[in-house]
Amino acid sequence: MYEWFIRDMRLGIIQYSNLASQKLLLIAPHFKVFIRDQAIYLRPYLNSITVLIPIAYFSDILLKFPLLKTRFSYLKLGVESCNELLQDFVIISPKFFSLPCEMLRRRNCYLAARSCIKTLSKKSIEFSLLHVHFLDNGIIGARLKEIYSKPLVITAHGSDVYDMPFRDNWYRNLSKHVLKETDQIITVSKYNVEKLLSLGASLNKLHVIPNGYDERLFGPIPTHVARENLGLPVNKKILLSVGNLVDVKGHIYLVNAMHFVSKKRSDVILIIVGSGVLREYLEKRVKRLGLSDRIIFIGSRPHEEIPIWMNACDLFVLPSLSEGFPTVIPEAMACGKPIVATKVGGIPEAITCDYLGILVNPKSSEMLFSAILEALEKRWEIEAILQYAKKYSWANLTKQILRVYQKTVENY
Repeated sequence: MYEWFIRDMRLGIIQYSNLASQKLLLIAPHFKVFIRDQAIYLRPYLNSITVLIPIAYFSDILLKFPLLKTRFSYLKLGVESCNELLQDFVIISPKFFSLPCEMLRRRNCYLAARSCIKTLSKKSIEFSLLHVHFLDNGIIGARLKEIYSKPLVITAHGSDVYDMPFRDNWYRNLSKHVLKETDQIITVSKYNVEKLLSLGASLNKLHVIPNGYDERLFGPIPTHVARENLGLPVNKKILLSVGNLVDVKGHIYLVNAMHFVSKKRSDVILIIVGSGVLREYLEKRVKRLGLSDRIIFIGSRPHEEIPIWMNACDLFVLPSLSEGFPTVIPEAMACGKPIVATKVGGIPEAITCDYLGILVNPKSSEMLFSAILEALEKRWEIEAILQYAKKYSWANLTKQILRVYQKTVENY
């Protein structure tokens, strides 16, 4: 089934043979979804990949309490990653002490860096190239580069670019230091480039490479088949939104938009995939609006299950207030689905044509409502969407990352 994938890998390995001896040390807050997918596609070109996931002591205990689990849900991906056994990857979880207060949170990066250094020494881990995900982990990479004299690549994603560095002078200076020490910087959108340049990043070091989708998971299947598998009605128009239930994802505006939609059409339902601190609030709002039979919250679902939900929908909706480059956009397009989304972050860089979707201003339920109605009436060119989505496959994007690795190694 994946002969094309194996063939392309072999050709790529020949092309990037000078990287075959490189031992990559990957530092990230978790090894899930886009970070894991990217690493899987990079792995055949490198000698080895070791993954460091710094985790605060007692994180797994916190997650056992329902209230704390909701408050500290960002820890879940990291803890789960450390408990996985993945072929071809060594996953190590250096522990450090932290408490949930701002003063200690500011120390986390330094404490995590110290723990990483001790762990690498104790386990005699060898590496020749560093790749750090997210700027707030960048201080770890900068310290390891200083100690081990190894080249450093950083990928800056979302809030670590447009939010964290601008909270106050401490975070701003930390970000500036990390960007100065980094040899090459990958970021996921052109929108982020402007922010990084304002922090003193060198344009010569910047590379825009968006997050992509795994072709082995995401692809089109008949809508009726997906719905039958999920037990969903075949005679309804289904909207789908996937994302954490937090303020920045803008679900409240989508819920309010559905209130308007329900007055115009009786055949539309909305399915929301995701969990978070706002679930109870959103469910109460849905009940107050009398939409309990129109909006369905199904909670979190495994990443491997998301493609079938995407294939079951007629329209994918992302009402975010802020974004870097959301992976769900190319994933939905890879399933042949049109998009209604907000004009924030890197989203307009993906939805570049009206045959791909409709963009609206953030924080506007009225505009979402109008766009949803327009999209449901429109005859979409599914094949055009599928063809466009190919540019975001990890098989294609990996080649761009490998070129950054080559430049990093050659210039160091």
